[in-house]
Amino acid sequence: MAAPIIRIKRSAVAGKRPTVNDLPLGELGLNTYDAELYSRRERIGIGTDVVRLGAGATVTNILYVTKDGSDTNTGKKLGDAKATIAGAIATAGTGTVIKVSAGSYVENNPVIIPEQVSIIGDSLREVSVSPQNANEDLFYVANGDYIAEMSFTGSLNSGKAIVAFNPNQVGYFNQSPYVQNCTNFIPNSIGMKIDGSKAIGPTKSMVVDSYTQYNQGGIGVSITNEGYAQLVSIFTICNEIAIFCNSGSACDLTNSNSSFGNYGLVADGVGPKKYTGIITASAAANSDTFVLDLNVPTLGIQTAVYDGNVGIITITTTTNHNFNVGMGVSIVGLGFTCPSGPGISTFPSGNYGYIFEVAAIDAANSFSAYVGISTLAHTYVSGGTVKINVSRPFDGQVVYLENLYYTVGGITVGSGGTGYTGNAEVTIGSPAESWGVPATGVAEVSNGSVTLVEMISNGRGYSASPPIVTFSTPNSGINTATGTAVMIPTYYSILSSTPVSSGICTITLNDNIPYAVGIGSTIPFFKQSRILASGHSLEYIGSGINIATALPSLGGVVIQENETDSRNGGLVVFTSTDQSGNFRIGDGVAINQQTGTISGRFYSKSLFSTMTPFILALGGE
Repeated sequence: MAAPIIRIKRSAVAGKRPTVNDLPLGELGLNTYDAELYSRRERIGIGTDVVRLGAGATVTNILYVTKDGSDTNTGKKLGDAKATIAGAIATAGTGTVIKVSAGSYVENNPVIIPEQVSIIGDSLREVSVSPQNANEDLFYVANGDYIAEMSFTGSLNSGKAIVAFNPNQVGYFNQSPYVQNCTNFIPNSIGMKIDGSKAIGPTKSMVVDSYTQYNQGGIGVSITNEGYAQLVSIFTICNEIAIFCNSGSACDLTNSNSSFGNYGLVADGVGPKKYTGIITASAAANSDTFVLDLNVPTLGIQTAVYDGNVGIITITTTTNHNFNVGMGVSIVGLGFTCPSGPGISTFPSGNYGYIFEVAAIDAANSFSAYVGISTLAHTYVSGGTVKINVSRPFDGQVVYLENLYYTVGGITVGSGGTGYTGNAEVTIGSPAESWGVPATGVAEVSNGSVTLVEMISNGRGYSASPPIVTFSTPNSGINTATGTAVMIPTYYSILSSTPVSSGICTITLNDNIPYAVGIGSTIPFFKQSRILASGHSLEYIGSGINIATALPSLGGVVIQENETDSRNGGLVVFTSTDQSGNFRIGDGVAINQQTGTISGRFYSKSLFSTMTPFILALGGE
């Protein structure tokens, strides 16, 4: 609706400019006589209020927040600004930009941001936001939100986040929330918590550009339950974990830095089972290619109950479903009545797709899934089918064949024993499988006790039960060292696959399988927790979460193996540079600038001796 044309009356005295008292209430505008007065968007004071005027159409989708504002104001002008971000959000809608002026703001958190809303501070250094409630996250973001140019201060309980999906109102996402040029100063907090179980849709992701985490003891970015993130220029300082991916989550990490803290990049485990393939042709030991039947049954629906307040549908199938939590299922063709319209409507409509994740298993023939919130009640009538969603296998998924086997990831020393004057021998029990290989390690002794075991070979073919670990008798004394094996599951990653045709697909793995696989063997598919980091700087990792003691000049000690940590089948793929300038390409290759050598698992050679013949051949000196 166009704004009405409002004019300022001339003063009755010829040649006299109108005063404030000459202006009728609610009628502030311009006439020809006063055009010059307002041509530069000057302000006119009315009582204690200040109103900003300007030519052109009124902007209705910008709200202002200032320290001297009031949440009873409209927020549509600087002189009529809100006092808090939450106050502005209360009147914001899709497409609103909230501009926050310099100052410190204490917000009644969680602050729930509607879809497609931007919150932009005047300056990173001059706008600070603090949570009022330490036991709640600060911001809950929705589809397409944007937060920029502010710092976060104050306190939060451990595990609470600055930015997170709303766990109480699971929303649909096809555009990632975006945080840019912000700093988190809140100790023990999580800078960004991306829990994929609290989102519906294809992305379940957030993106970052220039987000600094000086949240000592906290986590920079936590990505769980098949969430995803693209992180550019994220800087973490003194974190317990800089970047954490768990339960099938993934992130791309570029041009970033992790300094001090206990752990750098951690990828832990795999996601829930997505579907299972059946081997259709036997494969000999050391094969890497397998033909699978990926057909899944289509199940009828007995009844369905939809709770629009929380967005959950509970479906009872006509037969047992064999689903598990986190599995993607295709739901189609359910008939519902709705009081707002005649007849029967079909769910899902397809506007948000047909694939939903199982949120809970209620019974062998009943499950629940988040499908989105509605203000209208819907009643199931009839029809519909549901089945496991099967996609073409892809790089980022992992499998095991028939049985999940383990390797020995390391030995946890219990009692170090006493009286060792030389080396202590450690023996790790053998696996039961004929194709298995025993793990081996070397015990290190300090002050007469075993302090750690350096693994030489992790072995293969173990079950989940740890093998027995024994140490040799000490040279003197009677206290023999003890230890326990730490087991790591063995998953095989997908290299490539053929399109699924009539349910049949051929997959190729990155590794050869050391045992024969027969027809009818099962291959379950999982999404791997994975961090892909390029050009990442890892400085003084392992030195601790307190900057007062983590600095090398104050006693901080680096633990190089804590820079990246691939746990329980997770994977960190990286190129990095440490505090000494040493460059690493994953765990396999390291370039030491000080010694001029390249080292890796299988070789170590002098960079100088390798390059000199080439330099001489080219006529170099």
